[in-house]
Amino acid sequence: MPFKNRGSSCSSIVDLPSKLRRVTREIQSHHEGHEEHEVRNKSRPSLRVLRALRGEAYFGIAAPVPLWLSCDTLITEFNPQTNPKTELELDIDRLSYGPYGVGRVDGKAIMVPNSAPGDRLVARIIESKERYAIGETVKIVTPSPLRQTPPCPYVGDCGGCTWQHIGYPEQLKAKQQSVADALRRIGKLDNFDLRPIIASPSAEHYRRRIRLQVSAVKRLGFFSTASHHIVEIDNCLIAAHPVNAVIARLRTWLDQLATTIEHIEIVAGDEPGQTVITVAATDSLNSRDEELCARLVDAGNRIDGVIVHGNDWRKTWGAPAITVALQNDLSLKLDADTFTQINAGANRLMLNQLLKAGAFDKQDRVLELYAGAGNFTLPMAKLVREITAVEGFRNAVTSGKLNGQRNAIDNIHWTCAPVPRTVSQ
Repeated sequence: MPFKNRGSSCSSIVDLPSKLRRVTREIQSHHEGHEEHEVRNKSRPSLRVLRALRGEAYFGIAAPVPLWLSCDTLITEFNPQTNPKTELELDIDRLSYGPYGVGRVDGKAIMVPNSAPGDRLVARIIESKERYAIGETVKIVTPSPLRQTPPCPYVGDCGGCTWQHIGYPEQLKAKQQSVADALRRIGKLDNFDLRPIIASPSAEHYRRRIRLQVSAVKRLGFFSTASHHIVEIDNCLIAAHPVNAVIARLRTWLDQLATTIEHIEIVAGDEPGQTVITVAATDSLNSRDEELCARLVDAGNRIDGVIVHGNDWRKTWGAPAITVALQNDLSLKLDADTFTQINAGANRLMLNQLLKAGAFDKQDRVLELYAGAGNFTLPMAKLVREITAVEGFRNAVTSGKLNGQRNAIDNIHWTCAPVPRTVSQ
């Protein structure tokens, strides 16, 4: 988050229902009246609480599926008001966070999953609150002209990409409205100039990184909606082709492991021969698995590097680094388990917009918060007098310093510390 001679603030809220007896300590804030952030977890008496969009920027790059932040905090002993017999007919007029379309009956918001703006439908109320209700579709009376056949075969089972029944242009409009709503409601801003949303260069196969969950019986896939049930996949419509190419091989490899695995990330760099897997183990690495990890790095498997880590250990095989291309003459080289933007094309668009909006010159001194490994830092550093880059993750700071040296950029002052503590000083 770069700053140049200007102020900025951001906040986030987590909405909680009014009838709770106990909440876990992870919940850091409580704000009533924003009902569209509450989602009932149907698999157990708990909720998945969705965080509101953060009002941190006035422009953004949109991925072609809705992206929302989730907090997997479980809220126990929740006793909602429900009336499963209530059915009503309504028009859906907009999209909300997660899988919901929203309509109103007598002023009350009705949230219906997998609906689309323009739908007229009959919904059965399954959960009712003072300000809103959650329903399920009984039948669609008149389908919205915005509807399309979801291109992904896992829609309805997989918990991701919940807007695929709606065309990408309409998704962009919904995201634009969500950002505007967040800036007004959370940021308490008004009369602002919200720049038009910028579409992703690719609507499919744009993700350089995906995370596949591993079940106790070694099922490999994504979580289904609002649960920890794993939906096995053979490929992902939004994952880059090199990522999809190794899923089948990983499933075979996983079956052979003695070590208990929590999840596996597949990461592809911007240069050929840079497909790396990062594996999160729940305990120590079984000695028998060392050879399996070494053998996985093979041209025939199309896997170039392996990183396996636990709470306090990390081991690598092959080439664990990837390249992130930023500009024609500038790139980052970093290990695949360091954070990178997942949409390579959108990242470059976002960088160009930042540099244009910043209008940087050689007299500027820039403070960048949450700098990561230098995705924005290095390109800005080429244009300004100096940058102070603050980042809390030590591996990212190490990568940033090395990439500065590799690109002969020496005007960056790196600070490895939590951002709130640094700002308060």
